[in-house]
Amino acid sequence: MLKEATISKQKIVNTFTELSEESSLEQISITDIIKKANLSRPTFYYYYSNQDNLVETTLSKILDKVSSILQKYMTYQKGVLTEMLRYLKENHKLCRTLMTHIPNINELICEFIIETILNYDIENVTELMERSYHIPVKYSSEVYVITIVTILALWLKEGCIESPEGTANTLLEAVIIKAK
Repeated sequence: MLKEATISKQKIVNTFTELSEESSLEQISITDIIKKANLSRPTFYYYYSNQDNLVETTLSKILDKVSSILQKYMTYQKGVLTEMLRYLKENHKLCRTLMTHIPNINELICEFIIETILNYDIENVTELMERSYHIPVKYSSEVYVITIVTILALWLKEGCIESPEGTANTLLEAVIIKAK
C-alpha cells in the first residue's frame, strides 16, 4: 500500500512536470494532471490541497534533499557539491518547471542558501566572505549567494549540459572563500 501511495504521488509530480513543459501553469488544471496520470481526483487531493500546494510541496522536497546532502560536509567541498548537482541533474526537468512557475524562486533559493550557510556553524563564515571579496559582509554575502544562484539557474536552464563535476568546479572557483 505504501509503495502504491508513493507511486501515485510520484505520478502526480511527473505528470505535472510533463504538462508544464507544454503549457503555462495557468493553463494546467488538476483535471489535466489526473487524466494524464490516470488517477482519480480524490487521489490528487489526498496528497495536495490544490495546484499551488503541489508546487510548494515539490519545491520543499527538493530543498530538503539538497539540505540533507549538504549537511554531510559543512565545508561544501567538491564531493558534496557534485553529489548535490547530480541530484539536481537527475531532477532537472522538475527544477526547471519550478524555476519557470514560481515567480520569486530566486529569492526563495537565496534565502535557503543564506539559512543553510548560517545554520551549519561554518566558523567565521561571514568574516571569511568579507575578507575573500574585499567588501563589507552585507555585500559579500549577497555576492556569494547571487553567484551560486546564477550559476545553478543557468546550468539548469541549459539542461545541465556541463557535468556535475565541472559545475562544482565552476561554483568553487566563483565563490572561493579564503581561510587566510
